[in-house]
Amino acid sequence: MTKSIDSHLKWLGLLFLTGITAGLVASVLTILIHLIQAISFGYHEGSFSLQIAHVSPIRRFFPVILSGLVAAFGWYSLQKYGKPFKSISAIVKKQETVHPLSNFIHGMLQLITVSMGSPLGREGASREVAVALTATWLPLFHLSKNEISLILACASGAALGAVYNAPLATVAFIIESILLKWQKDYIIAAILSSFIAVWTVRLLSGNEIQYQLAKLAWTPGLFLWAIFAGIVISFVTFAYKALLNHLPKRDLTSQKFLVLTLIAFTLVAFMSLFFPEILGNGKAGLLYYLHHKFDFSYSLLLLIAKAIAVLITFYAGLYGGKIAPSMMMGGALGLLLGQAWNFLLPLQLSIPYAIIIGATLFLAIINSIPIAATLFLVEITGQPILNALPIALAVGTSLLFQRLMQKLTKRQNKVFH
Repeated sequence: MTKSIDSHLKWLGLLFLTGITAGLVASVLTILIHLIQAISFGYHEGSFSLQIAHVSPIRRFFPVILSGLVAAFGWYSLQKYGKPFKSISAIVKKQETVHPLSNFIHGMLQLITVSMGSPLGREGASREVAVALTATWLPLFHLSKNEISLILACASGAALGAVYNAPLATVAFIIESILLKWQKDYIIAAILSSFIAVWTVRLLSGNEIQYQLAKLAWTPGLFLWAIFAGIVISFVTFAYKALLNHLPKRDLTSQKFLVLTLIAFTLVAFMSLFFPEILGNGKAGLLYYLHHKFDFSYSLLLLIAKAIAVLITFYAGLYGGKIAPSMMMGGALGLLLGQAWNFLLPLQLSIPYAIIIGATLFLAIINSIPIAATLFLVEITGQPILNALPIALAVGTSLLFQRLMQKLTKRQNKVFH
């Protein structure tokens, strides 16, 4: 009995330590991101997302080129001279060995390059660094491989949730995206580590809502549009996901990787002369769609530019996240589809709500996290939980549409074979 209590207390302590580690990582990296962005783009007050459009075109261009150099030679050197860095998926599912220094550098390269203008997401930075630091103290405890995998999964997810101040979504993300199993001990571990990480950040940095919106209102048209969007936006998103999934895997020690990386970042830098919001993880773009006067041409072209920027950067073989870029691109689709609906039909809907639903759909499909995505957009916009209902309706429609398309594809394959 005493041994069982000691074991439970030890496990509880480990989860607390995991959450605190993830929270500290999120806090420190957030400060570093703002510092690198301010130095790179030369603004003295405000945030990158709000200031990037006011930075002179030439001042936008050169930091992105420099970011490409850091990316090319950083990952080239890490792969050639460092110990192999494993993906979080391989570490958790295949229980592969973590080399903390390599994963730490891998995460920091993502943070530096995105802060200097790479169009990819930066959530991978906090996840990689949290896993690296957690892996340094795990050997102090005698844990099984399964326990180590669970702790590292929680560290990875909790760091992401701490950056975005979204504990509920983080619990779902850990289960849906990393552990892939709704099991009681997994859920408890995810809840404890996620909430402790978020509370750590709130204690150190305050309770910031990153995309704060006033309470969004329901309308009859909103629910009809959610079903419509669940089909239309899903179709576009699945096509884009197919493109991403078919990109070749690069040898980071090859000359081709170096050349493609420099070409990709040069193209991104050139596009940023006309579309500054493509730079960074996508927050600037989503805030633009939410708060600026609607301009059809610019909104559409910005979406296309971001989609191309993300695609060519991944094509080159670079690393980065997909969460914020997905939200920006989905938000753009929601905006365009919502504006078209309001123009053509009498049943009006809230455009900010349409943007949030579009962002959720794109995020859910690209990252295969329907529940986490729904909760995520509610939390990061400061909405009451009931406002998840129209979002969930759109996501549910998307899932049904996906299953229908899979069945039709199977039938077609049977007919042709």
